[in-house]
Amino acid sequence: MNWRRWINKDNETLFDLIFGCIVYSIVFEAIGLLVVENKGSYSLGLLLGTAVAIGLSVSMYKSLNNCLVMTEHQARRNMVFSTLLRAVVILLVAWIGMRSGYFSFPGIIIGILGLKISAYFHAYTNVYITKKLYKKGR
Repeated sequence: MNWRRWINKDNETLFDLIFGCIVYSIVFEAIGLLVVENKGSYSLGLLLGTAVAIGLSVSMYKSLNNCLVMTEHQARRNMVFSTLLRAVVILLVAWIGMRSGYFSFPGIIIGILGLKISAYFHAYTNVYITKKLYKKGR
């Protein structure tokens, strides 16, 4: 798949969110390896949480795109359903983190929070990284 063509169309924001999740995950992996005792469990939890965060961002992107071609009532129902489905996925993964010895619960939560942090830094990621990849803007 040609990633430049994929992003050039209309996926720039999604790319920024995914990129932000990955960078955030790398930073917190480095910090975690210095701080936590069970490094393997933390790393697996962070990896799972980051995968969930990336999946959530793709899910939000697809849900929004689908709603653009629906009536207002259908779009509202679809967004409520999609939001509830994402919440169930987060709760399920958090439950796995609490019950499993393989995945660290704090690692999972830190990984999932990567989506929130990447959304906050989206404007900077877009201006300083994505636009420069495509030689757009300044």
